[in-house]
Amino acid sequence: MSTDTSQRILEAALACFVEMGYEQTTTARIREQSGVSNGALFHHFPTKEAIADALYVEAMASYQEGLWELLRGRPRSARAAVRGTIAHQLQWTEANPDRARFLYMRGHLDWDSPQGARLQKLNRDLADAYRDWMAPLIESGRVRRMSMLMLTAVVTGPVHAISRRWLAGQLQAPLASHLDELADAAVGAVTGKQGSTRSQALPPAHSGRITLQLRSDGGEVIAEGEAVAKLNPISAA
Repeated sequence: MSTDTSQRILEAALACFVEMGYEQTTTARIREQSGVSNGALFHHFPTKEAIADALYVEAMASYQEGLWELLRGRPRSARAAVRGTIAHQLQWTEANPDRARFLYMRGHLDWDSPQGARLQKLNRDLADAYRDWMAPLIESGRVRRMSMLMLTAVVTGPVHAISRRWLAGQLQAPLASHLDELADAAVGAVTGKQGSTRSQALPPAHSGRITLQLRSDGGEVIAEGEAVAKLNPISAA
């Protein structure tokens, strides 16, 4: 059977799971939604759980593609890597809301299943790539030593919390509007240093009076006056 048939089944399953929930979705409903025959469906996926597991891994692989692209670009600092990771997570969720909803709905896979083993390899390869990239930063003290479990929690955990609320319709602003605050918090946790990924906001403008003088070529004041102007403080940065 073709890959196209498998993809049709997965896309139909995603629509059904998001609309009706996993428990309420039947294999018959997925088959009807996909328009494939019983034989074709069961050739690819013997059970509903097998469909859901394959869909879960497909969604995770899609998400991880952007992280691999980030690492291939060799971020020049911990700040760039953390901000890039968070930005990708927010962008992917906005671009793939149903996939994100399904991942949160499903929660996790049985690691002993065929798809569970595949996902473990995807996660392990990506974690190893992050470790290799971070090693010089850890040795130089620019990144704190911590387990990959803790690193993932402090960088992506808050993003998951914001994303869940956005997907539930509780937040109206674009996910990207939360990037700066999320990145600031994560960079501080990873490096152990306070800092901001944003330009510091300037103090409010003030009004002031300006004295103007018109001088002759010889330096003599031949006219003068005053004007009111709004003055913006100059950033120390």
